[in-house]
Amino acid sequence: MSDHYDSVEKKFGISAYASPHEGFAAVVKARYSDFIVHEVDLHGNVARLGSLEVPEGGSASKVNATNSKDNDESSSNDRKRKLHATSDSSTKSSNDVQDKVDETAPIDWDYCKKECAKLLDETVAEELIAFLQFHTDQPIPKEDDTKFYALPLISDKETRRSIHQLVKSTAMSSVARADNHEGRIRVWPIKYQADMPADTFTTSNGGGKNGKNPKGNVRGSRDGDRPAWPKDRPDFLRFVVYKENVDTSTALKDIVRIGRLNPKRGVAFAGMKDKRGVTSQFCSVYRVEKEQLLALNAHRAGAGGGNSIKGGHNIIRLGNFSYSSEEVKLGSLAGNRFDIVLRNVDVGEDADNFVQMSAIVKQRLEKAARALQQVGFINYFGMQRFGKSNDTHEVGMAILKGDYESALDIIMREKDTDELPRVVEARKKWANRFEGIDVKTNEDAARDAEMKCARSILNDFGRFLGVEKSVVGSLSRKPRDYKRAYTSIAKNMRSMYLHAYQSYLWNMVASHRIQTGGSTKAITGDVVLIEDKSLAQGGSGTSGLKGKAVKVLSEDDFKNEKYTIADVVLPLVGSKVCYPRGPSGDKFDELLKKDGISKADFAKIGLIDKEIALGGDYRKIICKPSDVSFEIMTYKEPLQPLIQTDLMKSMGTEITAAPISSSAKNSDCLASNEEVVTCDDNESTIFGMVIGFSLPPSSYATIALRELTKRPTSSEYQSKLELNRRVSTQRD
Repeated sequence: MSDHYDSVEKKFGISAYASPHEGFAAVVKARYSDFIVHEVDLHGNVARLGSLEVPEGGSASKVNATNSKDNDESSSNDRKRKLHATSDSSTKSSNDVQDKVDETAPIDWDYCKKECAKLLDETVAEELIAFLQFHTDQPIPKEDDTKFYALPLISDKETRRSIHQLVKSTAMSSVARADNHEGRIRVWPIKYQADMPADTFTTSNGGGKNGKNPKGNVRGSRDGDRPAWPKDRPDFLRFVVYKENVDTSTALKDIVRIGRLNPKRGVAFAGMKDKRGVTSQFCSVYRVEKEQLLALNAHRAGAGGGNSIKGGHNIIRLGNFSYSSEEVKLGSLAGNRFDIVLRNVDVGEDADNFVQMSAIVKQRLEKAARALQQVGFINYFGMQRFGKSNDTHEVGMAILKGDYESALDIIMREKDTDELPRVVEARKKWANRFEGIDVKTNEDAARDAEMKCARSILNDFGRFLGVEKSVVGSLSRKPRDYKRAYTSIAKNMRSMYLHAYQSYLWNMVASHRIQTGGSTKAITGDVVLIEDKSLAQGGSGTSGLKGKAVKVLSEDDFKNEKYTIADVVLPLVGSKVCYPRGPSGDKFDELLKKDGISKADFAKIGLIDKEIALGGDYRKIICKPSDVSFEIMTYKEPLQPLIQTDLMKSMGTEITAAPISSSAKNSDCLASNEEVVTCDDNESTIFGMVIGFSLPPSSYATIALRELTKRPTSSEYQSKLELNRRVSTQRD
């Protein structure tokens, strides 16, 4: 069954393995609490939620986190994200009172349009006012509404200031708010003010969205209302953010809102963590009392989703508070510690009885874990690098060629993945927008058709399709201007497309290097890393060329065995990197030539897009995990908890859903094959494994699991596996 999914990965260069051990099938991430991640800082400290108590000297005691209903009884509505600061209405945003406007006052739309036209293109001014008028006439928000109007990029600082002043003026302040995002001004109808990010706008009276003035104090308060910051106390409050089923960006916004923090300063963090998992990471805030953040710990009390067969809901907890003179900085991490549950392990063999099967499983899994520990894995970029539709690298390729129309066609084309019906229909309309028109001979008709199509489908793309929304929005104003439409996409997404193509090339060459040169030694022509300064030493941290030095391995270096496979790197193609010689270097040239791209095109990208540079980077070809540990288990219920989360440990919550036995400790289940041992209800027993390891930044745990199991990493492959297939034995 895995062959089909292997072929998909091979298209992205993920085709080789570092060691020859046999693998096994297993279900990964059956529940989000099966995937636990702890951040590791530059000093080797692991972010763990050891305590929910305020440190000595604080006024608050331990937060009561046991007064809620059991997670299993939570309704489907509870699973939706509806965080409130506390149950006390005193924490409610003061916007409810102070930001109300006189809805009965008449709006002079002609005047608004006239003033906008002084600052903007006349067409843009008309569209903006029509957009605001539409939402003012329909004050009830709708889920699929376009919530803001993004203005074209405006380079003149005075013009941008004037636009903000106009929106804040009495003429428009009752119907609109404005903010800045990725260098563009967005105008929001007043009814969507609550959906605006906390750190992007100020109201007409100078107060922030969450009822604060620009200094971060609550409206109506004075600097003197708060005690002066103690001179002998360090400036930063450092703490661990523990979260379940929430991405880092959402969690930090909640901390800002619930803790009533200055949104402009926000919360400092070292790295982003995905939503689907249980993660702990270091964060810091500037001159904030620890007691100010404790309201968040009282929300959705309980031990989280790790102790329930049915799972849990979104949870955020803060703990391990301490004051520090150092702020947590982006990239200031040594890596991440992973603890991952593999369910329903299947080695593809039958046995005469349970004892024999236990021995087979034990031998297979132990051998695989030791190979991962001793040899490591090829440090591929995972499939998630290439997007849900596996086409982000194609966009990057088109941009490097300067073919913006093709790049946008790839973004907008119909996808194989599941999408909402209205999105599917919108993509079909876009694909057929020029139907009956000879684009080469009738440019005016093509422009008109594209503009009409763009305007008709603009509202069909929801908030999770921001790229498509930006493209269609731009083309609805300036049809057929594909370069302009591409630059309307957020910078981080434009970078992602280019990095995806770099990653594709890296993967392809990495596989070629392993197939031609093996995975155990450095060979002549390899590029080896001879210096890699840390962030503290002046390096660039998790990525970048700063502080790195390389050399191409000579014949003498090879004979003297001066370097090992652990030193070998491959470049991410760019304008400032060194390339290997021999088969690996030839492979780079071959791939670029096939795609119609030259190395010089990577240097030119900065001239085309001034916000992005592709200098390149170096990435180790083999990643060897540290601190590898594993435990083989037998269990009964397909989804029963097999590992404790930090929150469960801090609250003393044991795993009690059903008995769990470790094959490493249960001698009855590890008896020799010559002695048949009877275990209770063996026919209903399922094998599982908990594997733990630490990886450096930017290395993929999914790729490590691929090496361990010798199975594809895709979610499509995982969806075909069963959770409750029992041990295959023949009864005497």
